[in-house]
Amino acid sequence: MNFLKKSLFTTILLSQILQSQELLKTQTSWDGGSIAYPKGKAEITSIKLKIDEGVTSKFHCHPVPTLGYILKGSVEIETIDGKKVVLKEGDSAVEVMGTIHRGKAVDSSVEILVFYAGSVDTPTTVLAENDPDYKHCKKALNN
Repeated sequence: MNFLKKSLFTTILLSQILQSQELLKTQTSWDGGSIAYPKGKAEITSIKLKIDEGVTSKFHCHPVPTLGYILKGSVEIETIDGKKVVLKEGDSAVEVMGTIHRGKAVDSSVEILVFYAGSVDTPTTVLAENDPDYKHCKKALNN
């Protein structure tokens, strides 16, 4: 069997076994903001984040495109300017980019699978308090 026939056979076989479901396809973050990849050597990072019930994270920003998928629970995300969204189990969203925000577990603990599409020399997350010169985080609109 030549390579093309093997590839076609494998594709047909796998399509009968595997299933895929697109979870999200977007060109903007959850608040309608733009997405831009950082310059430099590409680096993909993935983490599993857990926030306990009632806990609110510190204000922070992401200078790289960040996608979250809610594995368990619900989270309320609030920007420093007061925009809010609640994401629940099974939801995916692209985080606001460079915008200062925080997350709070709602009703129970929340587990989020997070993917960062960054670069080797760019941090994935920056605490707002550690960025007084706004190198990575944008100033709030009301400042």
